[in-house]
Amino acid sequence: MKKSRTGRLVAASAVLISSGAIAFVPASAASATEDDCDGIGVIGVFSAVGSGASFDFNGRRVELQNESALDRYSRAEIKSGRKAGDRLWVDRSFHSFPNTKGIVTDQQAKSEGWKMCGPYTGSRTQSVYNSNYAARACAELDGITKCGKWYVD
Repeated sequence: MKKSRTGRLVAASAVLISSGAIAFVPASAASATEDDCDGIGVIGVFSAVGSGASFDFNGRRVELQNESALDRYSRAEIKSGRKAGDRLWVDRSFHSFPNTKGIVTDQQAKSEGWKMCGPYTGSRTQSVYNSNYAARACAELDGITKCGKWYVD
């Protein structure tokens, strides 16, 4: 499994393209563990984030969702069209944005590094702590990695 993932990472790195709300991005194999999730089994009311943080691709709806009661966690979910083989994760920046809310650039979000919660083969990820941090939903769908925009809640 690592060889095929590494091959896709190299190919994805060669095709780093931004297109509106969706970006072709390489996944970080070094940080792809559940250990980087901050909330395992967080129960709450989660709502989809708009503004390009959630996206549609190849018949799937992938959402970045923020927990609304305590407003401290984000997760990713394939809301519709999920197929066997789809993989899903949520990235969270290490850069803190204490006076920002909304979309930030890839460069801003990654300026101090980021971590990856996942990937998961189910329809939903575990959660990352999002207070003052940027988060984005990412998925590998039909062998293509797509991510929404980075969002600070």
